Amino acid sequence: MSTGSLALADDTVGHGSLYVIPAENPEKERLHRQYAFKRALCGWNGPVPPSVDLSFVSDVLDVAAGTCVWTLDLAMMPQIRERLSVPPGRLVNGGVTLSACDIETKFFPDKAVTDKYGIKTFQHDVTKPFSPDLHGKFDTVHVSFLFLCLTEDGWTSALRNCFDVLKPGGILLIDEADPVLYPNVSSAPSEDATGHDLDKALSTLDWIGKANRIYAGHALENGFFPDMTYRLPRMLRSAGFEVVDTKRLFAPAGRVVRTLRPDLAEVGFEEFSADNLIFIFRHLASSLFAKGKLCTPQGAVVTSIEEMERTLKEIDEGLRSEGALSCGRYCVGKKV
Repeated sequence: MSTGSLALADDTVGHGSLYVIPAENPEKERLHRQYAFKRALCGWNGPVPPSVDLSFVSDVLDVAAGTCVWTLDLAMMPQIRERLSVPPGRLVNGGVTLSACDIETKFFPDKAVTDKYGIKTFQHDVTKPFSPDLHGKFDTVHVSFLFLCLTEDGWTSALRNCFDVLKPGGILLIDEADPVLYPNVSSAPSEDATGHDLDKALSTLDWIGKANRIYAGHALENGFFPDMTYRLPRMLRSAGFEVVDTKRLFAPAGRVVRTLRPDLAEVGFEEFSADNLIFIFRHLASSLFAKGKLCTPQGAVVTSIEEMERTLKEIDEGLRSEGALSCGRYCVGKKV
């Protein structure tokens, strides 16, 4: 699994945009394809796991919604679509209201799209408290792929703010990933491990070690957690949630898709998963390079664009010829 919207490095904050990547159609298409890949990996028949009963859903908030792809997917579920109050003024028993927010609005769909499904969009930074009129309003809150966006303090604030806007008994659906690659399932740490062996992951003298110097290196440089799949259940409990459902998943990329999930390879996700990671790595590597923080597995600083490009090419070739995988996890937390 990889990040949906990439947070800017420290040296670019304050220049207007809060994302590395422009909100152009190719980027929106990539994010939609990435969502489809993630949903296929989870094996769900919809945008939520089977543990979430959509018949009880009435007020939904998608946090850090990006392109609103999750909200739109939810809106098209029969159990939801038939209860949407659209067009405006339509009275529906057990109606559903959909809301979506993000720190920026530039990835949101056109108003004609959100109006079609009655989606209310607004700008909000999840690390800041929501308006008091939203407290206790929602029975379902969704958060996804902020593992390369939030520091420890950011996560503490974000989970507290999500807790505040939920009704008693409301649920938080959250899925995250770890920015650490492994060549196969047997090389990844067990689910009951304390986390990743980062020293080993960062010093492996092959293309995966170089990839981790970019992926995990970016997380460490910016104060993000490289082990969210291990921390997440504990963090939710500390924030006052009961974890009622959780599952760890392996997300293959490149050649490994063919062996680990041949069903996904058949529909084009082998190529997409490699393209997606290389796209992300290029932006993360450029950010690290600009700060003099891009390093080799031996710890030497990469000092030229040419060396960075050779590294990215080697990672690209490695993904397509061998492949790799990372760890992801979803949790369903209930407000108690």
